[in-house]
Amino acid sequence: MDRDPLTVDVNDFLLHRLGRRALFGSAAALAGGLLVGCGSGDDKSYVGGESSGAAGAGGSGGASRPKPTGTIQPGKANIPTPRDQTVIIGQVDMTTFDNWNSMVPNGAALGSGFFTVAKEYMFYLNLATGELLPWLATGYKYNDASDQLTITFDPKVTWSDRKPMTANDFAFTLLLKRDNPELIGGGGDLKTYVKDVKVTDPQTAVISMSKPNPRLHYMFIATIVDGFDILPQHIWKGQDPLKFKDPKAIRTGSYKLKQVIPSQKMFVWERNPQYWNTAKLNPKPQYVVYTSINEQADAASLAFERAQFDVGSLDDPHAQALMSKGYPAIAEAQFRDPCPRGFWVNCDPARGIIGEPKVRQALALLVNREKIGSQVVTTPAPPAQWPWADYKSNKTFETASIAKEHPMRYDPAAAAKLLDEVAPKGADGKRMYKGKPASIDITTPVPVTDPVFIFGDLLKAELVAQGIESTCRALTPAVFDQQFQAGQFDVASQWSCDVKMDPVEMFTNLRSDFAKPIGQRSASKNPVRLKNPEVDKLVDQLTAIPPDSPQAPALRNQLLELYYTEMPFIPIVQQVAPQYFNTAFWTGWAAGDNIYQIPLNWWGAFVFVIGKLQPTGLKG
Repeated sequence: MDRDPLTVDVNDFLLHRLGRRALFGSAAALAGGLLVGCGSGDDKSYVGGESSGAAGAGGSGGASRPKPTGTIQPGKANIPTPRDQTVIIGQVDMTTFDNWNSMVPNGAALGSGFFTVAKEYMFYLNLATGELLPWLATGYKYNDASDQLTITFDPKVTWSDRKPMTANDFAFTLLLKRDNPELIGGGGDLKTYVKDVKVTDPQTAVISMSKPNPRLHYMFIATIVDGFDILPQHIWKGQDPLKFKDPKAIRTGSYKLKQVIPSQKMFVWERNPQYWNTAKLNPKPQYVVYTSINEQADAASLAFERAQFDVGSLDDPHAQALMSKGYPAIAEAQFRDPCPRGFWVNCDPARGIIGEPKVRQALALLVNREKIGSQVVTTPAPPAQWPWADYKSNKTFETASIAKEHPMRYDPAAAAKLLDEVAPKGADGKRMYKGKPASIDITTPVPVTDPVFIFGDLLKAELVAQGIESTCRALTPAVFDQQFQAGQFDVASQWSCDVKMDPVEMFTNLRSDFAKPIGQRSASKNPVRLKNPEVDKLVDQLTAIPPDSPQAPALRNQLLELYYTEMPFIPIVQQVAPQYFNTAFWTGWAAGDNIYQIPLNWWGAFVFVIGKLQPTGLKG
């Protein structure tokens, strides 16, 4: 069965099996397999169960390699736990070690493991297989008017401090985030749609909406990276959510925080002996360590060869070199990342020339996608026309006539004509905008050796050739995020993960009422400060109808036309994200021809990969 994300139709699952009416299942049904049923009339239903773990079809993705030779000579891993009981995940540099509040800047570090082994989510959508897995929640149901959403929760769920997790925790979290739009994940659709939430029993919450939205359940499904984070009310109640550091990291996950070692940039998680869901997830590793591995690629490769970590921090060239020489303990997963790479472009006129739509359109014409996809990125990648991944599930959102009218092509001459209309060249070849030299600053959160930085540097060269002053700067992730969220940027070279399941997510994020003044944090909603009343009107019309409504395609196309006119995000290339796993101490990775789950170790769903690992018996 083909499970490649490029061919699996996740959209079919979302729009039809989730349906616009219900996802419900009894405890007995949830213990079974993945079942699909129908109620009376158009009351479509879904009964969830444990993921089947079907073999993925990602393939090794690489050329045939020499037969593995030699022996493994493990080096000392420098961890405070037994190596043969520990999965070690190499991550990037980390700077925050005493804060587990992921709703504030410089809160919980993404590479700490908190998002993967401590947090759990209401529903998981497995992009590798197209399957939805109810977890903390067991089901949801809309009323006929789609202005009320009922969610049920598993009665077995407990926090890692043994207190029960109930619908009260969910309601508390929902209202906390709704009423604090300055929080990351706060405000937004919650403020727009959630009128109230009532807890009718410990396992049932009923959300009343201020206006119909048959897609509100999207925000409770963990897809890219993570999902809605339910907070333990008994810990968070009475705390200032902007200042509270959540020091014990209490969540529902299969691992608990054991210790943090800032000097080693290391987070140590220990298996929770009272974990509530061992029937479905019972990991063999006693410990999971997330740590910053030496950022020097040669040193990281040597550490991998010595099995001093199991996954992460090994780049593609060094991995290929290890395979070429026959290193026997390496497994490879080729997976198309759902976040295409590109440029976020500030639309606020307060930023100067970049606030002009024609200038943003010109920038899109100054990107040589074919060259970047074949020569710049580590693994060859196709050019991107759309601001979403080229999965089969997303093909239904693509319209040939729009692509023909707004092709993402390299055309400096056409770009020059657009720039001439806004900022004509002077006698010295320099462009002026409103009496001042035109300038565009490019920033990125990655090192100068990363292809994403090189994208920005290539754009800088094109802009200079067009007579526009330009710089390209690599910032630390913390500084970049601070400036990006505050709108203190012109062009941000990075990626877009805004389309997880449906373009409506991306369009909704661009609504005018989310646009903050420059200097105020956007909390990840409309960070480009786009203000377009027509977008707002169409978004309201689209969100009010079911995802599979016959009217939806026409509204999406109108929004896409506006999107390419405004150009808030310029897609460049799709991203091939090879991952490499060391099999010296652990086997069972989502790799080769068995990509049963997303193989990205910083995603929340990676805990299901950890849950399938088996020890080899090798001692550290």
